[in-house]
Amino acid sequence: MERNRIYEGSCFDLTESLQNESVDLFVTSPPYADIRKYGGDVVPLHPDTYVDWCLPLFQLMYQKLKPSGSIIWNIDDKCVKGGRHPFIFELIHRVTKETSCILYDYYIWKKKSSLPSCGPRRINHITEFIFHFVKNPKLVKWNMDNVRVPYAASTHTRSKIPIKRYSESESGIRTDETATIHKMNPLGKIPSNVMEFHTSQITRGNKHPAPFNKEMPTWFIKSLTDPKDLVVDTFIGSGTTALACMDNQRDFIGFEINKEYVNYARDRINDAGGGFFY
Repeated sequence: MERNRIYEGSCFDLTESLQNESVDLFVTSPPYADIRKYGGDVVPLHPDTYVDWCLPLFQLMYQKLKPSGSIIWNIDDKCVKGGRHPFIFELIHRVTKETSCILYDYYIWKKKSSLPSCGPRRINHITEFIFHFVKNPKLVKWNMDNVRVPYAASTHTRSKIPIKRYSESESGIRTDETATIHKMNPLGKIPSNVMEFHTSQITRGNKHPAPFNKEMPTWFIKSLTDPKDLVVDTFIGSGTTALACMDNQRDFIGFEINKEYVNYARDRINDAGGGFFY
């Protein structure tokens, strides 16, 4: 399977065609359980059947992942009969119990520009989940310096003041320890697990019904891979992950079952100067 190509077909069949332990990063946002239609013969998934549909793909991704690689899975839940369906939590539980994937961490995507989704008895829903799975937590690649963020002005002020650290005695009484000065990294602080990315609303003219903004895959491409590493998006849709890879000198492979989206993604890549598709 050639790099820097988008392949049309089932993500299960195409993922199986990848070479074992060849992928540095899987980053994707699968069809959500609330889509009404996806084109072609694709049947929308109900939350009750979503987990059974996903699990075989996780088994395949684990096989194809390098020991230092990661899987980034962006997903949101759905309200059913007035309550939030727990299929996402079932998915995470079953992935860790029924496959060899290890849940390394999870992140909250706080949307910078989301449309209102509130009502008189429900607050505005502006977050989604991003789950991070790995093959080996001790070997996982992390380029933290690529995603550090600036310190707040108040942090610069506090950094000049010694910080007291506390411990408990055997009797349970808190005791002071030696005060120390916090050393600030010149490249910035380590980011939190609440991440702010724009939504697809600012991706004007995109023909896909649910594109994500390039900020999201870019963050994980920069932090979890090196130049020339292979990034695979099993649901590449309109090709956003491929564009993020091109911007950051990573190789990509994308899978998409809808022919219209495949053609559109290839056009976007060509327009961006990729020249991969003729």
